[in-house]
Amino acid sequence: MHESGAAVGQAFPKPSLDTQKAVITVTHAAGHVAVAHCFSRADTLEVLSLGINGLAHTFIDEPVSQEIVDGYKKAGAWCNPTLALLGSLTKEGAAVAQRFANDERVKGKLTEKGHANLCRCMGFSREGATVENAYGTVRRLKAEGVPIIVGSDSAGPGLGTAWGASFHHELYLLVKECDFSPKEALHAGTALTAKLFGWKDRGQIAQGLKADLVLIEGNPLDDIDASLNIRSVWRDGIQAKWFQK
Repeated sequence: MHESGAAVGQAFPKPSLDTQKAVITVTHAAGHVAVAHCFSRADTLEVLSLGINGLAHTFIDEPVSQEIVDGYKKAGAWCNPTLALLGSLTKEGAAVAQRFANDERVKGKLTEKGHANLCRCMGFSREGATVENAYGTVRRLKAEGVPIIVGSDSAGPGLGTAWGASFHHELYLLVKECDFSPKEALHAGTALTAKLFGWKDRGQIAQGLKADLVLIEGNPLDDIDASLNIRSVWRDGIQAKWFQK
């Protein structure tokens, strides 16, 4: 958790760089992937210098710089930008989030609380912070060959996200705002994520791997919006009860 609060107009205490480096070293020694949280460009540069594997969030306070690109490349790190969440932080993503929330393919699968959460924004970024900084960073990192994966940060209480639905929101934003083809976005959310976390038993449809499957009507390779046309889900080969109705 490498968060100074700079992107949200606050001053938060954070562990020293020596402490952060020690945590990363121990994590690697145990055979695990080390992931850091940052919302600002300066915090991102600091944690990249420590040898982190990946970033959970990109930054909103400043535009991307060559220094950021070099930092990612030197660390061999990847980025999970969480664009939907960042749009909630700046409130610029409100319209798209509400459209997703009220799409019957989404609304029908959310609890009342989940729907209400998706329709709200956090709105506590500092003046001048913008989600376009995040979009621009992802476009630049992608163009420079830095791996981009898909995650939503929807497991906690953060407003503007909803478990499950925000993954599709993220796919949409990668395609609409960040120069991803639908195929690239789907790869980022499946096989690439599994590869970078070392999950050799998932991320692809192949003999011997986990039978975690989603049946979709339509072709999301042509239109990423089709990813919401979910007709069934299987986990470990067992069909979800929702689709057994």
